[in-house]
Amino acid sequence: WSWIWIVPIAAALVAAVLAFQAWGNRGIPITIQFDRGHGLKAGDVLRHRGIVVGAVDGVALDADGVGVDVLLRPEGENLARVGSRFWIVRPQLGLSGVAGLETLIGSRYLQVIPGSGALQRRFVGLSAPPVPDALEPGGLEIVLDGTHRGSLRPGSPVTYRKIRVGSVLSVALAADARSVEVRVRIRKPYVQLVREQTRFWDVSGFSADVGITGLKLHLDTLDALIAGGIALATPSDAGEVVSTGHHFQLATDAEREWLTWRPALPVGQSLLPQAEPTPQPLRAALQWQEGRLWTSDEHREGWVLAVEGGLLGPTDLLTPSEAAHADTSVIEVAGERLPLTGAPEALGELLALMKTTPPVSPWPRERQRIPQDVEDCLAVRDGGAPLSLAASRLTAEDDHWHVDPALSIERTWHGACVVARGDGRLVGLLLLDDDDAAVIAILPRLLP
Repeated sequence: WSWIWIVPIAAALVAAVLAFQAWGNRGIPITIQFDRGHGLKAGDVLRHRGIVVGAVDGVALDADGVGVDVLLRPEGENLARVGSRFWIVRPQLGLSGVAGLETLIGSRYLQVIPGSGALQRRFVGLSAPPVPDALEPGGLEIVLDGTHRGSLRPGSPVTYRKIRVGSVLSVALAADARSVEVRVRIRKPYVQLVREQTRFWDVSGFSADVGITGLKLHLDTLDALIAGGIALATPSDAGEVVSTGHHFQLATDAEREWLTWRPALPVGQSLLPQAEPTPQPLRAALQWQEGRLWTSDEHREGWVLAVEGGLLGPTDLLTPSEAAHADTSVIEVAGERLPLTGAPEALGELLALMKTTPPVSPWPRERQRIPQDVEDCLAVRDGGAPLSLAASRLTAEDDHWHVDPALSIERTWHGACVVARGDGRLVGLLLLDDDDAAVIAILPRLLP
């Protein structure tokens, strides 16, 4: 042994460390299969969100088309997962628009949308860029069954009142070739528009009417004329929101009735901020007997909300009728029959508080607020979709807000809780009178 051996041993260790670092920095190799190369070459980059995360190591023909070897940078390792989608960005010009113009002068490059599955090293690339709406998280994907394709294509707009709410993802024959299946994606803010009774129709192209007064052209939108399009309409009694994969029929034209539907439906990135909880009102039924010569059983239904001091509800639901026989007034709440032996505590003219032990967990005081002016709200009841009440449809007057009669609110909403869209706090109850005119009774004070 001699101290002189320390020098070669140290050199070998340094070389090993450097070799290991070089091997780690080399990147993660993956292979992507494309039908065509579109001028892609070694050295072209792979980008995600505009950041370079890899580079093409080689391009070669094979039996299945073109194989592209890519080296991912260490920070891009999570892109090599099941579900990742790759495509070649290149100049594209069509009736629906242009894309990839930066590659007219510069080099082609790869783009990726990351998946979330297990690690994977081999992928099949897309022949064309995906529809932009397919890149957004959330949303609703449904299938429309039509008789023919028309001018529909991937990227064709889906509109509601001529506002774009989604896009066509693909158009293909059904498995039995008896119809055309159009896959559609509705963007997340507009999922509440698509219900069980929603109707869809093709608005591609234009129509013309020739009469004594001349020629009239009917055109939905310029996008629909160029790239085809689909419109949708939803009635007031539309049912529940559908889930992904639901099938609808695609009509060739809209029926006149569809164009008159004007439901109040909540739209936006979310119903309430930060997924705030909503009240869970209880179904209540007031029953009594009245009459002199002939006794009749009468009843009135609505919703009440459990608070710390008892049950908050409409005055007409918690107060015995003046014509009721003595000791015949009872109210059923959550399966319990509670006798009405006296008048409840009045909270203004429209609201009342029945002092009793709440049958369920009460709505807390800190989740209540007295509004200063009209604002966007949601009416909620036990189950079903909420009812959107835009501030533009409300008019303030004393202790309540009048609701625009054009909303045509059903009486089954009587007593529903009204929460503010801004913070999810309870601001009042939705009430309907005998003529079905709707108002929002504002909380006169915070309840215990």
